[in-house]
Amino acid sequence: MELLFLFLAGACGSLAKDIVIDGKLQLPKIVDDALILGFIGGMVVGGFVGMIVDGSMVTAAMGGYVGISVIENLIGKNGQGNSIQPSS
Repeated sequence: MELLFLFLAGACGSLAKDIVIDGKLQLPKIVDDALILGFIGGMVVGGFVGMIVDGSMVTAAMGGYVGISVIENLIGKNGQGNSIQPSS
């Protein structure tokens, strides 16, 4: 039962991020035969991040708030990643 509450806290943190940072919620839609999840995808990621942090509701919500941002920075918005390239 505690994991459910942590998931919900993370999802609420992600929802708050979408409202605060973007100023709006992007609804799910289909573009070129691909499903774009909008804010629901962020809530799922935020919920899972909320479950894996230390077990506090506050840190679960904060983890959900920053969860998608961390993933975007690790992968890079263009899909290339942020790896350091050796200089030649």
